[in-house]
Amino acid sequence: MMKQQIHQAHGHSIQELEQLLRDACDLFDSEVSLESHMLGGWSNLNIHGHSGGLDFVLKLPSRLASLGVGPYRYLYDVSLFFNKLGIASQPLAIGQLPDANETPYIVFEYVDGVIHDSLSDFTHSEIESLRECLHILSNQEPPGIPRFESPSDYLASYHSLVANHDQLSSASEKVAGLIDQVSEIYPLVLSYTDSLGEWKHSVMHGDLWVPNIVLHSEGVTLLDFEACAIGSSFYDLAYLFETTVHTPEDINSFFLSSNDEDLVNRLRSLVLSFLIEWSLERLLSMEAGLVEPNLDTPRIRTSVLDYACLKMSKLRSILF
Repeated sequence: MMKQQIHQAHGHSIQELEQLLRDACDLFDSEVSLESHMLGGWSNLNIHGHSGGLDFVLKLPSRLASLGVGPYRYLYDVSLFFNKLGIASQPLAIGQLPDANETPYIVFEYVDGVIHDSLSDFTHSEIESLRECLHILSNQEPPGIPRFESPSDYLASYHSLVANHDQLSSASEKVAGLIDQVSEIYPLVLSYTDSLGEWKHSVMHGDLWVPNIVLHSEGVTLLDFEACAIGSSFYDLAYLFETTVHTPEDINSFFLSSNDEDLVNRLRSLVLSFLIEWSLERLLSMEAGLVEPNLDTPRIRTSVLDYACLKMSKLRSILF
């Protein structure tokens, strides 16, 4: 996602946000300065900020509805757990802004490092550092994280967000057409994904794509643990390979033994199904006016719809 200038966020100018954050958060005992460009990402508004000698990232929700502090409690707890293991950025504060909607926020320590555009940009040593990071991740079990017993169990949890969406009956023609395609093949997807074989019941990040991987001198820091769950660590690799641009043909061999490579490749169908469901839920929410305007522009809507159509075409080529 390209850097986008922020004129307002949740109805506030940057200057108003700076004052609201300073009033709301005991972390800041000096002036707060927020940059006027988003850092990127789809699930939150991510804004780089400074206060005294502290560099931080302010996250505000992508949704406009008043949600309270709850949406960020899970992210705070799981990020703190993995920060103690050296693979996540440190959460610094959580709360609600003193505005009419009591907008929830979370503040993270800013991680200074390199975020590549593609897996093809990774050096061998960077891939090795990422492998070590993912090994640490998969061998933990943070308390209170969701557990998915099978691939279909995982997919059904996201499918329900589309099937039960309030905007479903009012969807635009293009979105409705894609939803019809999903409804047609959904039973087949469930059957196919549960036939994939071993589901490791290990911790997975759940949103492991290149923009969530920060490389630095001490190793690797992973960002955005909202989707962290007990599922399969192989799913993370399938997700990484499927979502990256210009994936090197031999990338699997850097991460996997020959015995595991087939399973990871087969899990790409589950990744494709998830990406389609996520895109549809976001499109329905955009059409319902529920998404923060910085993350709901004509260009973004078109990009999300085109992305979903592309993934649907690829999924159908696998299933049929």
